[in-house]
Amino acid sequence: MRAREVLRPGRLIFIEINPGERRYFAIGFVSDDCGTLTCELLTEQPRSIDVDESEELLAICTTERGIYKFLTRVIEVEQDPVRLTLSLLKKIVHIQRREFFRLSRPCVLAKYRPVNGPEDILSGELIDASIKDLSGNGIALIIPVENVLASGTPVRIEIELAGGQLVGLIGQVARCIPNEPMLGKSLLCVRFELIDEWDRDYIISQLFKERIDRIGKRHRLPRRP
Repeated sequence: MRAREVLRPGRLIFIEINPGERRYFAIGFVSDDCGTLTCELLTEQPRSIDVDESEELLAICTTERGIYKFLTRVIEVEQDPVRLTLSLLKKIVHIQRREFFRLSRPCVLAKYRPVNGPEDILSGELIDASIKDLSGNGIALIIPVENVLASGTPVRIEIELAGGQLVGLIGQVARCIPNEPMLGKSLLCVRFELIDEWDRDYIISQLFKERIDRIGKRHRLPRRP
């Protein structure tokens, strides 16, 4: 995949500020040769960040085709709000492919809310939604037709798995189809953009267990009277 397809305005990425400390950013400007980019911290807090110019930072982003990482150098740091200008040091590396199966109507609960900016990414109540299908890299929700969202809209999602395990993530609307799968409803298809890989593993594990269980039920012999 070319750098232009990965590094584009609006793309959500996370940057390792320190080992084990990741911060979520949204890409703003990207130079024509993809050698320089600016990004803004997604959350309202913190209002400052301990990063020095010339420091090297590892950035990671997810797309529908997989996970990519790239090493950058800090050119400029702005505080309150936090904005970074970065130069790309090495070629973007593809580190994981996306080949997740989807499970229709899984036994999980979901809530969502469109994100209007960094200041409300963690605030406000979430809206309950029915799930049409779920995979390790996306979810399809059934929402009221009047709540239709434009493609590219950031969305905060909370998923409750079996046993009460909560997974929180930020996604982007891939498409929203009015009056689908029924009149008065819309099919909201969201691609996961910012998600901890441990949480992704929890989702995949849940879907795998449900799939095995469903296969077992279909092949289970009926009891004799």
